Amino acid sequence: MKITLEIPDNRADFLLELLRSLPFVKLRGQAAKAAPLDATDHLLSSPANAARLYAALERDRRGQRETHELSATI
Repeated sequence: MKITLEIPDNRADFLLELLRSLPFVKLRGQAAKAAPLDATDHLLSSPANAARLYAALERDRRGQRETHELSATI
């Protein structure tokens, strides 16, 4: 079976990462050749996420950090 998907550019990286994680999916063509993004590249691929990441880095540079406790939900 062959399925063709048309995905907006801002969602393509996420979808490719998801498809690569599925053992029964075989990517062909350009999708198979593209290297998966690391977490930082993924965040920077969206303008909104990139702005939030840069703002967080700037706050960290100024020493404005927040510490949060992780709660155990088990």
